[in-house]
Amino acid sequence: MSTKVHEEFEKLKAAYALNMCTVSVSQIVEYNDSYILEQEYEAILNNLNLEQMPKDEALLDILVKLLNVITFFRIDKIKRDQIEKKYQRRMKNAIWSAIPNIGFIVSGNPVTMALSLATQVGIGYMNYRKEKANALADREDSEVELRITAIEQFNALRRELFTTAWRLADEYKFPDRYRLTERQISQYNRILMDTDEIRKYERLESIKEKFEAYLPFWYFIGHTAKFIAEDDKNALSKDERNYYRKEAKKHFEKYYGLNSFNILRQDELSASFALEYIDLLLVEEKPDYEKIKDLLRHAVEMSGNVNDLLELCAMSYLKIGQTVEAENILRNLVNEDYNIEANARLLSRIYVSDFLRMIDSQKMDTSLVTMKYKLLSSRVAPKYLFPMPERISLDTLQEDKSLQEKYLEEQKFVIKREYREALIQFITKYIVQFNKAIPTPRNDVSDEYFLNSEEAKVQRKKDIEHVLHSDKKDEYQKMIYSSGYRERFVELINEAIKALNELTIFRTADIREYFIRLLRKNLLFGMDTLKEIHTKLENKEFTAEDYEKLQEDFSFRSLSQESFEELKEYISNTIEGKNSLEELDNLELELIDFCKAHKIMERNINPCIEVESINYLPDIAYIPSGFLTQGDKENGISPKTFEQMLRAVKEMADSITLDEKKVKLLIHGTDSFNLYFENENFYEKSLKETTLAILDDLLLLDSDLLLTCDGVIPVQWNKVSRLYHFDSLKYRKNKIGLGWMEDYSNIYINIDNLYLLFQKLKKIRDDGRM
Repeated sequence: MSTKVHEEFEKLKAAYALNMCTVSVSQIVEYNDSYILEQEYEAILNNLNLEQMPKDEALLDILVKLLNVITFFRIDKIKRDQIEKKYQRRMKNAIWSAIPNIGFIVSGNPVTMALSLATQVGIGYMNYRKEKANALADREDSEVELRITAIEQFNALRRELFTTAWRLADEYKFPDRYRLTERQISQYNRILMDTDEIRKYERLESIKEKFEAYLPFWYFIGHTAKFIAEDDKNALSKDERNYYRKEAKKHFEKYYGLNSFNILRQDELSASFALEYIDLLLVEEKPDYEKIKDLLRHAVEMSGNVNDLLELCAMSYLKIGQTVEAENILRNLVNEDYNIEANARLLSRIYVSDFLRMIDSQKMDTSLVTMKYKLLSSRVAPKYLFPMPERISLDTLQEDKSLQEKYLEEQKFVIKREYREALIQFITKYIVQFNKAIPTPRNDVSDEYFLNSEEAKVQRKKDIEHVLHSDKKDEYQKMIYSSGYRERFVELINEAIKALNELTIFRTADIREYFIRLLRKNLLFGMDTLKEIHTKLENKEFTAEDYEKLQEDFSFRSLSQESFEELKEYISNTIEGKNSLEELDNLELELIDFCKAHKIMERNINPCIEVESINYLPDIAYIPSGFLTQGDKENGISPKTFEQMLRAVKEMADSITLDEKKVKLLIHGTDSFNLYFENENFYEKSLKETTLAILDDLLLLDSDLLLTCDGVIPVQWNKVSRLYHFDSLKYRKNKIGLGWMEDYSNIYINIDNLYLLFQKLKKIRDDGRM
């Protein structure tokens, strides 16, 4: 018997290590879940802090046994899956053996067939029952064998656990109350599942003496008390909330005292404890900042590579003004592409604040922070970054205020753009679903086949014409008639409204009701077309032209265009009326959740990934003057036509921009024009060659417009959009309509003169092609 005397903390550490093993055994026995098994296996092999583990052979033995049992159950799962597959395969064969001889049915004598067939079925059924009984018995035998082995494994593990407990208790002389039993652990797990937080806390309080040497218990009881204190829904008084807040601090302090012997290298629960305890300490009248810093260092260490916890650590560092530590974490998170938008915003704000502080001190070199900001802006689209001052100002307070105002305006523009893009993709999704409601002759097609593009519409009509001129004409018309397409149309419209209802900005009573009212009006207007088409289907008189009419008069676009135009305008005005970044962030977070829920938009803010391949002018073969030797290309333009168009731009240039500090017109061939195209994202040579001028927005940094030989191309944050032909451009009050749900506007541009220029360019181009 050992005569070594152990300190109290060593006793607690040994008991804690034993309890961790007991919990692992309990979870394996109780849940027998593959995820739990993998989690326990990973914790033992890769997450134990061997420096902290008590060096005792008994603990080593039980850990090795745990690994062996986990491995057994991982293999056991594979065996059970194989047994089930084998049983299903035998049942399939048994069913086939019960089916009468097909050849006999086809060629048998009708007079004797019924009697013989009945005999065959009877014999087959008896064979099937016999085979099923044998297969079931074999499966049960195999499963019993596995169950017996599992019981043996569990028993051996529990026996080993009891032996370990006996040896550790003998060695370390810790009180038996330190040791947890499986029954106590099961009770504890049931309490944690209680949804009544106040009752959960009372139940945890009643068993706390039994969990003296189990670290996670003190986190969960403290967490529960903190939750109760901060929950607005429980209608507690101020004094009652303060009581639970003090209780939370008491339990977290208990955890803090025991935390010195944490035997895990990375522990999300321990990191969460530190962050929650920090929140409690920060609201005190005189926060203990040294303790808070110690807790933060512990939280970072225990977070390991769990990015969401590291992000919370960065936020806590910012709360106490430790920007250097926050910067280090945020920079790593940006490099790992984790929540890059929010983290890049915070990081850029730190850089700008550092820059202004250095300017204010008039002693510090700003080159390093400027370099960091430049590096960040090369990786993240500028629209997400807090703006760096364009010039050095000695009044840094006023400069910072101006930057905040500018940033707020830019974020309004960004969020408006994001809502617009989300709505476009949302509408496109329902256009596809609407077009799919009418069955087409082809089944093996992608969503592109059901778009409203001219190419897709022509292809669908062509396929329908083909089938309606074949011997499958009647069958196809019957398929459409019985497909329930009318009910599907209504179902899709209701589904779209229900989805939009998830957005607070849509749920506002007036716009929602107005949106639905416009939809109902268009549905009523389209009912005559729907009845006419249905009658033709009923009489088998449906034609490809009828399909085309249905797609035009009763499409999702024709029904909802007016509604979405109003919604877009309402959203834009609502965002414009927001006066704080917090309000804008709430709108953006809601939009992100909406997009994820409906899989309608992949938001990517890395400009290197955001840029699309530029293939927007397939019918233009313009070659700059001096290179064209064969005359005009078919469907292209000549150098002479290009020069005429360029001259028209130059003549109207002064009448288009209203403030050159806000927006500039960069004309083809000038130094500023060439410098614009040095951006590595504009890698397609034909883009520069076919561009007449650029409306370069210097204020919002997001709304440039390329004026090309064939139309206009919006450029947003280094992302080149598609070409909008001159034919498709529409004049609207203070804006140019590019297409459905797509407008171009700028208060520093004379829209009237810009549209007049477009008309001139179109005429010159058309005349040049004649």
